[in-house]
Amino acid sequence: MPKIERKEKQLVAAVSAALGGSIALASVLSIFVLHTKMPFDWDQMIVVGLLVAIFPPSVIEITDLRWEHGIDKNIPRLLREIAESGKTGLTLTRAIEVSAERDYGPLTKELNQLVAQLSWGSSIEEAFRAFALRARTKLAQRTSDLIVEVARSGGDTQEVMEQVNKHIGELQSIDRERYAQMKPYAVVVYIAFGVFLFTDVLLIRSFFTQIVELQAKVMATSGGGGGGVFAGAGSVDVNFLKKVLYHAVIIQALFGGLIAGKMSEGRLGAGLKHTLLLLVIAFVTFLLFIWRA
Repeated sequence: MPKIERKEKQLVAAVSAALGGSIALASVLSIFVLHTKMPFDWDQMIVVGLLVAIFPPSVIEITDLRWEHGIDKNIPRLLREIAESGKTGLTLTRAIEVSAERDYGPLTKELNQLVAQLSWGSSIEEAFRAFALRARTKLAQRTSDLIVEVARSGGDTQEVMEQVNKHIGELQSIDRERYAQMKPYAVVVYIAFGVFLFTDVLLIRSFFTQIVELQAKVMATSGGGGGGVFAGAGSVDVNFLKKVLYHAVIIQALFGGLIAGKMSEGRLGAGLKHTLLLLVIAFVTFLLFIWRA
């Protein structure tokens, strides 16, 4: 899995936002200014633009998260290898160089750069500070700080590295437990969204539509004069109600997805994939059961 640099993420986000905004703006201008017939209404085309704007950044975010997880997953193995190398009497620097010859997935490239810095004469502190900046994860930062302190203090490297490995393992266990406890809240977001969407469809197709049909029958039987429970009530604008409920669903999809990502994975960017999925579900549901029913 490739590493996605911050500038690359920002570039993809900017291009996607520009493309999605262009689609939405062109659709609005075509409908209201040029009066061109479009396959969807203006608010529906805005959601199409949102989907275009969100899709590339969400893919990039998923790729970047997998890369970061690959880094964190291989750090304990690296620490074990350094500790094992230290048992043979190697110095900490040499133990790191020997351990770097193995494959650690996404961590391998960053580790090779670290070893290269050491070979160029950089200190362990400088090399690991740069490593932490490249790896970007909290676990990599903590590991780098601990290894720097080990290098400063000296002593039995093998024993200290084993303790560091144990500490990092405990930190990972705490993080896994925290994420496991928070993931059900993301499910709650989906359930709430599904209930709201189902209620909207039910109201439009059953309640509001039946009221309009009943009102039409009453008006017809009364000779157009009105009367009964509908006297003075006015007509029900179902199309307006469809738009209101559609807009409400879209707003819930946008913010609900971001909240789901923040709660389940600790970052708003992780919510882009949830937002994308919820928007697609909302759009397809209204397309199949409301607009073309």
